[in-house]
Amino acid sequence: MEKKRLSRILEKTEGAILKELAEPLIEKYPVQVLRKPSKTMVMIRMRETVAKTEFYLGELLACEAMVEMNHSRGFALMAGDDLEKVFYGAVLDAACNMEYPQKEELLRRLQALEKELEEKEQQEIRMHQATKVQFETLDTNY
Repeated sequence: MEKKRLSRILEKTEGAILKELAEPLIEKYPVQVLRKPSKTMVMIRMRETVAKTEFYLGELLACEAMVEMNHSRGFALMAGDDLEKVFYGAVLDAACNMEYPQKEELLRRLQALEKELEEKEQQEIRMHQATKVQFETLDTNY
């Protein structure tokens, strides 16, 4: 699974679900914390649409962690201040980087989570579409 896709899944998934996925791996493989979960600030980069120039909109509170598990490194950087969630995200990233018998099962569960997240997102879009106001300009002669 590509990193960008995995990061998106981990970011949008609740911390309790990440914990449920990561705990069996933590029990089975030793986890070495290379960078303990900590809060940090990340600059938000935006692109101005007319001149196509980049600028920094501001800063965002985030958490990051890095672990090593069974000679594979895992890293997670997530918006917010949930230190536990970012730790489990790093463990799951390391699990996706290593080879072990249950890897396919983990990848299937992550893909199922991705599908659930997409369905929730589409449901929310449909809910907001129902309240969308359509403005039309009528050109009339009086």
